[in-house]
Amino acid sequence: MTWLTGLGKQVTAEVADRNIEKNSDLYWINRWGDDYFDINDKGNVAVRPERCGKKIDLHELVQSLVQRGVCAPLLLRFDGIIRDRVQKICGAFQHAIQELKYKNTYQPIYPIKVNSQKHIVELVQSAGADYSLGLEVGSKPELLIAISLHNADDAVILCNGYKDAEYIELALLAKKMGAKPIIIIEQLYELKLVLSVAKQLNVEAEVGLRMKLHTQGSGKWASSSGDLAKFGLSVPEIMEGIKILSLAGKSDWLKLLHFHIGSQITSIVAIKKALRESTRMYVEIAKLCPSLCYFDVGGGLGVDYDGTLSSSDFSSNYKLDKYAKIVVTAISAACQTAKIPHPRLMSESGRAIVAHHSILVTEIVSASHRLSVVPELGEPPVHNASLEELRSLFKSVQPSNCQEVLLRGKLLKENIIEQFMKGELGLAERAYADLSHQSLIAKIRHLAKELPTVPEEIEALNNKFLDIYFANFSLFQSLPDVWGIQQIFPVMPIHRLDEEAKRRATIVDLTCDSDGQIDRFVSPNKISRFIPLHELNNAPYYVGIFLIGAYQEILGSYHNLFGDTHAVHVDFDKEGNWHVTQEVPGNTLNEVLESVQYDKNDLVEKLRNSIESALKKGRLTNEDSAKLKKRFKDAFDSYTYLSLNPS
Repeated sequence: MTWLTGLGKQVTAEVADRNIEKNSDLYWINRWGDDYFDINDKGNVAVRPERCGKKIDLHELVQSLVQRGVCAPLLLRFDGIIRDRVQKICGAFQHAIQELKYKNTYQPIYPIKVNSQKHIVELVQSAGADYSLGLEVGSKPELLIAISLHNADDAVILCNGYKDAEYIELALLAKKMGAKPIIIIEQLYELKLVLSVAKQLNVEAEVGLRMKLHTQGSGKWASSSGDLAKFGLSVPEIMEGIKILSLAGKSDWLKLLHFHIGSQITSIVAIKKALRESTRMYVEIAKLCPSLCYFDVGGGLGVDYDGTLSSSDFSSNYKLDKYAKIVVTAISAACQTAKIPHPRLMSESGRAIVAHHSILVTEIVSASHRLSVVPELGEPPVHNASLEELRSLFKSVQPSNCQEVLLRGKLLKENIIEQFMKGELGLAERAYADLSHQSLIAKIRHLAKELPTVPEEIEALNNKFLDIYFANFSLFQSLPDVWGIQQIFPVMPIHRLDEEAKRRATIVDLTCDSDGQIDRFVSPNKISRFIPLHELNNAPYYVGIFLIGAYQEILGSYHNLFGDTHAVHVDFDKEGNWHVTQEVPGNTLNEVLESVQYDKNDLVEKLRNSIESALKKGRLTNEDSAKLKKRFKDAFDSYTYLSLNPS
């Protein structure tokens, strides 16, 4: 029988297989992984970019990159997943169109704001070329990107967001170049600007109307929709906009009707309600303006971050095929009833396109264990009744008296702390009491497993006394939504999954901020306050944070001046082997210092002056000064994160 080695122990292949199966359930990878991720027979996370066939061993990939000098933390981007996501979304709409005999086509739109990194936008655009994928922009910088990447006559540029004359002029000049911008009116003043600028440029514009639906979305962003939404036109404003176009003799400019009821829509019911209202709006406006030919259902297609396929804030209770069929059915029925042509369908499913493709891999630096079960306690350092009773409690605790001992132990610890503050006990005694009380709680937790029903007070200990695993990354840079909106992302070790993970932990980052921690994790059917992790040994221990491709990079901040991580694009070559297609180095110290207006030469000169002063006062030797200057200068070109695997 095959034997495997882990943490100095031998494990049979049969046990390893059981652990792999157990860990698949424990981390729920087969639910949130959506066939892109699973655990291979080596106990490592495997990535399957096309959801079938070829796999990439994530741990072996990280080890190979480390050998090349690309160390964690690093962001891994799998190009094949983006291609598959685009094909999957377009395929779902095409299937619904064929099944329902819809008399027009579907065109995907990628909102640049979701992930505006150059390599990502170009990859999405390439993946959607066969489907005439268009780009959505909400600002002048995004418009510049879209104009420069224009590559097909029917690949529209949807111009959203607040607009000034410069924004509109850029869009209309791009139209003269051969691009297909549709300026979506969010406020009525924009329509008047379009009419004015178009006249100056002698160009016929194409416009859309963003309607403010009464219907609200569901989930965290529900409040961004409805009657009081920030963006969009009310029904009276839409009527006024149509009148303005008509009076100007430009009714035929109106091409598109758009709505958006929020990001990450969790409930199919909200989508159905929005479609009932929006399709009625479409047919009524189309009767007034027959030029209307695009129906844009906006973004919001949900990602199942927690694997529950539910209406929780971090999931969605519908699948892609159902979503596409509901959209096609709704607009088809409305148009058939009104006897008007079917419009070309659009959706802006940015999150659903890019969320799955990115994984942040971080290395655990160290761990602080809060509770460990020990066989016995040593003698107290001094004779003290409270310390001795604490030791006695540890000896006497049984499953039957766990609850009583827990309460008494708490009172004893409070009494000991009071004695310490009065000066009756010293530091050694306080240390003994703290360690003994933690050991008592660990023993109570262990023994309580034998009870038919674990008391609530003891169950609560599981979420209170957790290990802390220190990870080499910045949450504010790489996972800002965890801090900002308490977003849940799947987290798990990327290797050693043929072993049992026995530690219950939270994960904290490198920043000097108590908010820099992950303490909510995906687990079967619920959100857990801890994640099971392995005991650390002498080898690097890597943890992956998955499904982070949407919004995280562009929202990241330089808190504590931690910069962007290394980013590596991975794809298959013609022979079916993985290879690196793009490597984007993470920020250096010099780059993040420049971002806050520090100049390298100025800092070096100030250091030189300080060194000269220290030399005169005899605080530094010449050798020390040379070493300090070299270290200082070399640091400017180094990675902002810890160097745990120095070359």
